[in-house]
Amino acid sequence: MSECHNELLMNIPDEDLEKLADMYKEHGEIPYASSVLTNGIRVRKKRSFFIRFMSPGNCWKDDGTFFALMEFPHSYDLAIFTLDKTCKNVYEGLTRTKRLHFERPLIFYAVHNIVYPTVLKIVQEKNLQVETDNAYYIFTVSKEKALEFNIDCPEEVVLRKLTPAHSTTVDKHWPHNFAHSQEFLSSLIELVGGWGLFLKSNNELVTWGLLTGLGQLGMIQTVESYQKRGYASVITKVLSKKIAERDEDPVGTVAVKNVASQNMFEKLGFENKGQCNYVNLKKII
Repeated sequence: MSECHNELLMNIPDEDLEKLADMYKEHGEIPYASSVLTNGIRVRKKRSFFIRFMSPGNCWKDDGTFFALMEFPHSYDLAIFTLDKTCKNVYEGLTRTKRLHFERPLIFYAVHNIVYPTVLKIVQEKNLQVETDNAYYIFTVSKEKALEFNIDCPEEVVLRKLTPAHSTTVDKHWPHNFAHSQEFLSSLIELVGGWGLFLKSNNELVTWGLLTGLGQLGMIQTVESYQKRGYASVITKVLSKKIAERDEDPVGTVAVKNVASQNMFEKLGFENKGQCNYVNLKKII
């Protein structure tokens, strides 16, 4: 394994991202790592500054270690991946770089169990303030199965793409909203998209789902008074097919306590492939 250099977090050139994605396709332990990269390639063509891929001293060439930094209005999301279970270069990258010292809040995003202990160690050593630390299961289905999903909308609703204007409704009902989260959601819809079910009677948006900045299933939710009608399953299948059409296996994360959503994913043929955590910091100092 190569040693990291003085300014560790170096940008990974766009032309190398597919090569890195291939490394993770050969090692399926982190099922969403390759889609993070392939989705990132697409997103960077639209807005290159939105997501940056970095590696400690170009260690990715040896152990696949990379950081995906997503910039939103008022916040940052940081996803970290490695094929080295010692997480040596992850630790070095987080402790020695100057590129991650932000005044804005930062979320360690979908931190896989392989990386999670190292993130906690960094949080403790730097005395960082944790606002929330939530555990999620990782559900995935093969692209072949997803392509076979039948999209049958109930008679009373119609399926449409979301626009940034719908971020107000999504933010109002999102249980994890935060200061300026509506701007975050608007940017997300603009860059990677989402779909919703609208009542034919009055055009009210009652169920929706977004693709996340990492190209996963995200924020699938139904207005409380319209739950238990199968609407969320429709949106899940729609988003899954969109991902599968890009030659990727759909992946979604479900809160450990959210048994209803877990049952929905399992009914659709998704499998639980492990656990990850979303660690929300107040700020990095």
